[in-house]
Amino acid sequence: MIDMSPLKKFLAALAVVTVVLRGYAGEAPGPGANTITRGNPGTNAVLVVPPGANTITLVTQGTNAVVILYPGTNAVTLVTPGTNAAVQVRLGTNAMVQVRPAGAPPKTNGWNSLVAAGLTLTRGNSDTLLFTAKIATQKKDDRNEWLFQADGAYGVNNSVNSADSLHGLGQNNHLFSEKFYTYANADVLHDGIQDLKYRVSLSPGAGYYLIKTNTTLLSVEMGPGLVTEERGDTDETYMSLRMAEHWEHKLSPTAKLWEKVEILPQINKFDNYAANIEFGVDSAITRQLSLQVTFDDNYVNEPAAGRKSNDVKLVGGIAWKF
Repeated sequence: MIDMSPLKKFLAALAVVTVVLRGYAGEAPGPGANTITRGNPGTNAVLVVPPGANTITLVTQGTNAVVILYPGTNAVTLVTPGTNAAVQVRLGTNAMVQVRPAGAPPKTNGWNSLVAAGLTLTRGNSDTLLFTAKIATQKKDDRNEWLFQADGAYGVNNSVNSADSLHGLGQNNHLFSEKFYTYANADVLHDGIQDLKYRVSLSPGAGYYLIKTNTTLLSVEMGPGLVTEERGDTDETYMSLRMAEHWEHKLSPTAKLWEKVEILPQINKFDNYAANIEFGVDSAITRQLSLQVTFDDNYVNEPAAGRKSNDVKLVGGIAWKF
């Protein structure tokens, strides 16, 4: 009867369990082995890397796995989205373990960017075309939050323009605490349907996160502003007050909702104001592709002659995140 040490008994038991579990495709590497161990989708696996092994362990989507790295092991362990995995690294192991959240592309420079586009085309009893596009990028760290965005829409309905807009914005938030920040905001809008040749809004101010968790954000902002615009035959520049609110909620790691409201009243004439409202939903199709649906309402209380106050768009499209 061979007297086995507790460590050898433990390794032997794990090896037996590994063989029995569905989807196991080989034996655990021995000391000094150079191996790649892969837990495939649908696999229930215990992956044991003993001392002295040089190993890359890849646990892919849909795998339920336990990965144990013992002292003296040189290992890289990659756990991809959708994996239920426990990774245990014992003292004395040289290891890098990377766990990627579901629905999020790998981050290399801190910027999260997307390009989105939508197209609607009909022929027959109606002759319509609607094309929308958006590009946005943002970056957040402990002290600053950056957001830049450009979007546009062009539409024709029976040879009559139904959408003609270009929009761009940029904002920097400088945080003084976890929730309080100051901001600088710049916004440019052209809307041919409203006969708005341009509106440029510049505003510094202060903001506060009423809610700031891993799943929900709710912030409010206020500050003075300067607006210059050409609307119809009127060209004017005036001081404004900017009031804004932004809410965002993650329904799951792959789906989120958001809502934004911005109101810009003229300081010495409060019944002359503009309001921008946006609702949206984003649901991941793959790790980098998602379906987006947004509702936008650009409202002016005193529109150009012969134009309506509201310019509403409901847009669905595909977004690519990078």
